[in-house]
Order: sequence, then C-alpha cells, then structure tokens
Amino acid sequence: MPLRRVTQIYLAVLALGLTLLPAAVSAQADMSCADYLKADAQMQAAMSPADRAAMQSDPHAADLDNKVRAYCKANLKASVSEAMSKAIQ
Repeated sequence: MPLRRVTQIYLAVLALGLTLLPAAVSAQADMSCADYLKADAQMQAAMSPADRAAMQSDPHAADLDNKVRAYCKANLKASVSEAMSKAIQ
C-alpha cells in the first residue's frame, strides 16, 4: 500500500479518534505530545477490544501510530504534527 494512502488512512483514524476525545483536548489546534499521549490513553481505555483490533488491522497505519507514540514519549514537549512528520519520514 503506498505511503500516501497509509497517511490518509492514519489521518482518518486519528480524526475519528479525536472526535471521541473530550472537547477541551480536541479543541486544541496542535496539541503537545504530552497531551496527545493522555488523550490517546483515554481513547484506548474507552475502546472495545474489537475497535482496538480494527485500528491495528492495517499494519502500515499501526506502524505509523506506534512511531508517533514512540516519538511523543521521547519528546513530550513536541507538537503532534512534528511527531507525525517524523513518523512519516
């Protein structure tokens, strides 16, 4: 699957995930990695096992998601857009 398609899928999944987050978090235009990790943990806790499996079903999107998480864990003050840029490279 081309990287461009994977990116589109990932961004669609991320957009869906952001709609599930509290309004205070999703209202931020470019949240910090620390805020992203908190929001991600909240979203993961609220998801059913089937939803989690569906999000991991595309190995390329799952890999990109894991790279964003890893970058954010190492750079809590960075922005999520920076983490996504680094993950896509």
